[in-house]
Amino acid sequence: MDSTVGRFAFATLVVAAGVVGLVPTADVVGAASPAITVTVDGTNVADGNTTLIESDPTVEVSVDAEQSIRVVSVRVDGTTERRYTPNATSLDESFTLDLQSGEHTLSVVVKTDGVTTHEVTVTKDTARPYVAYTAPFETDAYDPPPTSVTVNRSRITLAGEFTDVTGVDHLRIVRTTEYQVGSLTQTDRKVHTATNLSDSFERELFLGTGRNNVTAWYYDELGHVRIHHLEITVQDTAPPTLANLSAIRQAPDSLRVRGEATDNSQIRSVSITPVDDAGTTYLLQPGLGQPDPDRQRTTFDSNVSLHPGSNAVVVRATDAAGNTIERTVTVQRTVVPELRFDRGGTRYVNGSTVVARGVATDGEIVAASVETVDPETGEVVDIASLHGGGIVTDLTFERHLDAPEGRTAVVRLRVIDSSGTEHVTRLDRTLTVETPTVAPDATPTATATPARTASPPISTPTPTPAPDSSGLTVPVLGVTIPVPSVLGASVTVPAPFVGPFDVPIVPVAALFVLGLVAAGRRR
Repeated sequence: MDSTVGRFAFATLVVAAGVVGLVPTADVVGAASPAITVTVDGTNVADGNTTLIESDPTVEVSVDAEQSIRVVSVRVDGTTERRYTPNATSLDESFTLDLQSGEHTLSVVVKTDGVTTHEVTVTKDTARPYVAYTAPFETDAYDPPPTSVTVNRSRITLAGEFTDVTGVDHLRIVRTTEYQVGSLTQTDRKVHTATNLSDSFERELFLGTGRNNVTAWYYDELGHVRIHHLEITVQDTAPPTLANLSAIRQAPDSLRVRGEATDNSQIRSVSITPVDDAGTTYLLQPGLGQPDPDRQRTTFDSNVSLHPGSNAVVVRATDAAGNTIERTVTVQRTVVPELRFDRGGTRYVNGSTVVARGVATDGEIVAASVETVDPETGEVVDIASLHGGGIVTDLTFERHLDAPEGRTAVVRLRVIDSSGTEHVTRLDRTLTVETPTVAPDATPTATATPARTASPPISTPTPTPAPDSSGLTVPVLGVTIPVPSVLGASVTVPAPFVGPFDVPIVPVAALFVLGLVAAGRRR
């Protein structure tokens, strides 16, 4: 009995042990994915992140798992570089990767009970940026710029496109040029910077006339720098231009000269010299030669002495390269203007308003007004200012003014010239109103009322009466028998098979009369 119980208990334990062996342990069911650590040149790079390197990197791969690690595969751009089969719960390996410049995908694939992948991007940038210039000259992507360049203007644009793995982060451009101040040599220096450039750049430079030294630094995100040295010479052979010249008399002995001068490089000076006088007046004082963008275009405005009669002045502009242009401005001393009313346009608008139109030309006008005057009293009814302030040589006007109470008005134009003399012209206007003529009152007398003229008949079609419809003429006897109007009617006569039809009474009556006549003859 005891031996039987013992054997049964032993069998039960064996079966239980087998069942337990078939059931997975609790820690295996809840096992976490392995922890993968990737370090590139000492920098821990998380899954999905990017790192920049300047040389072939040292890579460290560390794997910790709760289960046995069967395979660890290290791949670069899909190609296996390293493969390990640790058959342990951890792995630590370090190695150097030989990478080309550019962007690469580094993957670590770990196999335990499942597969886990850790993937990072490694960008290797060992080269300095390349610049392909597009202005003011052109180069290929990997070619250096020319050492010397000649341009014909001071304001230029330096532009180009970059070739770099990580991209150019910022640039710095320095322009220097020398100029003379008396016996001394001065150096002008201008610095230009720019950031967030992406794939290209464009910077405006203002150069001095002659030789300019330009140095450009281009930095990528890793600090690699490309340096270019340029010598850009501004060779300006074209003279300046003078435009918008005008000569306006400010006073009997003063002339105001205005205009503008422009140049490819920059204006050194602008001056005015009377033709018959050696004296020179500078509108723009001579510059020192230092690069100045404001001198590429300049406006001038100056008063010069003017003598009676025909006068002329020479306007002269000189650029920094010594090129000069001259323009002679001739002024005739004409002060008194010509005043004219528009005789057809100056008129009454209505019984209370007059419109005045006209011109004042060929003189120097400093003030002008137009007014209406009552011719009976001489009083000014209304006045309007046409001009006041500076000098003008042509004046056109149109003004509406109040008219006098009567039917006539005097319109006066008053103009004061630059010498202070007033000139007046007038025009007399009369109100013309068309009114019907009224006959004088007379004692009314009785007159016969004329018969009303019949209105023309309405064009309505009416039946045409038959000739001699008032009677019936007997041809044989030559006698006309009156026929009553009732005989013009018709009567309805029944006819077998045909149906009733209308028979006029007049023809029937005529036949009846003819029958009587015939019967009389027979008797």
